[in-house]
Amino acid sequence: MQSLNLVLLLWLLVMLLFSLPVASLELTSPEKKIEYNLEHFSYAGPMAVMQLADDWQGDLKSGKDAISFIQSEISASYNNFHIGYLARKYHQFLIGNDLARGFYYYNNDITLNERMQINAKLESKTYQGKGLRLGYLFHNSFESSHQSSNKRLDSQLTIMPSLVALRLDDIIWGGFEGDLYYASTQEDDWGGTIDLDYAYTEDHVARRPLEGETLGWLYGLDLDITWSSPWLDAQYQGVNVFSQIYWDDLPKTRATISTESAFYLIGAEYFDDAILTAPALHYVQVSAPLFSSSQNTHWLSSAQITEIRSFYYHGLQYRTQPGVLGSRPPLKLGLQYDFASSAIKLSFEHETVMMELASQTLDISKSQQLVLKLGVRLLF
Repeated sequence: MQSLNLVLLLWLLVMLLFSLPVASLELTSPEKKIEYNLEHFSYAGPMAVMQLADDWQGDLKSGKDAISFIQSEISASYNNFHIGYLARKYHQFLIGNDLARGFYYYNNDITLNERMQINAKLESKTYQGKGLRLGYLFHNSFESSHQSSNKRLDSQLTIMPSLVALRLDDIIWGGFEGDLYYASTQEDDWGGTIDLDYAYTEDHVARRPLEGETLGWLYGLDLDITWSSPWLDAQYQGVNVFSQIYWDDLPKTRATISTESAFYLIGAEYFDDAILTAPALHYVQVSAPLFSSSQNTHWLSSAQITEIRSFYYHGLQYRTQPGVLGSRPPLKLGLQYDFASSAIKLSFEHETVMMELASQTLDISKSQQLVLKLGVRLLF
């Protein structure tokens, strides 16, 4: 199902590009504006997102892996230039359900009738920091004649690459693998032997204390592409399309930790210079009129593509006439559904306010998937 959805979206984008008339991108002067944007995308396979964050409380699920992306930005745009101050948090965990179950039992002080023995493996890529985004908007308009009325219809293409520089103050990069057992929280009823190989600013396994603050840098490229026409609208947003993390003297551990050894931790703890590649996130949205006789009702498909798991939403969007609630462009109301995860997405777009919410249940505290977007725009 995911492959079919991705192929459909890519096919639409390819057809869009091949249908463009030959023209060069022009630099224009769009309206001056100030914006605030908040983006939150989270998925947790083992349990609900909110319960996972709350010390593993709640009902266990059958899924695996987890991802969370949170970003807030306040920005200003003037004469094609974009400058923003943003805060970004990214968490990605490859974690099996058995290991997640073990964490859940331990954190909730659950005693088992029989010892649970698992081969445990966890891989983590997490970072957070604050910094600047600098972008430049390339814009072009295309004219075409409508076959039935010979009217000149405008289509627009905008491309904005952005350079991002973040000062990072938190990172966990790497993981562990080994054999673990659990029966209860008693000293002799849990433990095992695992091999560690990870970097960090706070050690969550061996509890290694660090003196002082260690900081790194992320340099990345974000990319936004928008195509708008009377017959098709398409939008692509890429976060960390290309990025590198540079961290001097990053704390690392490469060792074996064992509850069955008198030495407990055997191996090396050291500092090293690191160059890491941050995972990319991709968002694609495509819409077109559902009926040739009406421009109000559109079909709407979108995709959130990540290394962990991708989500595909399909549904409808209703567009009002221009001028409703003071918005010069049409006001847009969307309703979509992700068949794989049974999540509903609601969207609202106004000239000055944009909102988006996706959840599997009306009670978002019980949902394994959460999407929240909020945007406020002031035009001058």
